[in-house]
Amino acid sequence: MKVNIPEKYTDLYVKALGDKKKALQMKINQFKSEIEEIDSHLAALVNLPLFQENEAQNLLHQKTNTYHDQWAWTKKIAYFIDFKRKLIKTNEVVDFIMEKEPDLNKSKVRSSVSAALSNKMKKGVYRKFEDPVTGNTYYGPVAFFLNQHEPQIEFMPEDLKERLLYNN
Repeated sequence: MKVNIPEKYTDLYVKALGDKKKALQMKINQFKSEIEEIDSHLAALVNLPLFQENEAQNLLHQKTNTYHDQWAWTKKIAYFIDFKRKLIKTNEVVDFIMEKEPDLNKSKVRSSVSAALSNKMKKGVYRKFEDPVTGNTYYGPVAFFLNQHEPQIEFMPEDLKERLLYNN
């Protein structure tokens, strides 16, 4: 940055730039502090039992292979995916859980399922695929995908398969 300043104002200009730099550095430090606080809150939320799978519950699932309303949301989703053996949509999981647990609030179930799916995606356990025709979003385990963006054909629901493969 080249500036032509009369010599008699140089000291004032240098002081003003120094003050401006200090003010900006204070803002940066404040933003860093806020980001650390947000990261701390996010980490605490992600570690809530709501998002964690319990070993005892996993053993119970392996022994009985039946749905349990005490499971964490991620376990309920995994159970549904195991049951379907196909990519799933959020509303399908919500409808399934509501069928199993009709006393739950549907909007709370939807937000919990969305949060759990998002959490699993961030951890790299699940991926999503957006249907280019309808815009619907499908989720599934990484093993259901050929690569970052393409699901394996055998794990596609029939309606998605027909839309993408047979209706050119």
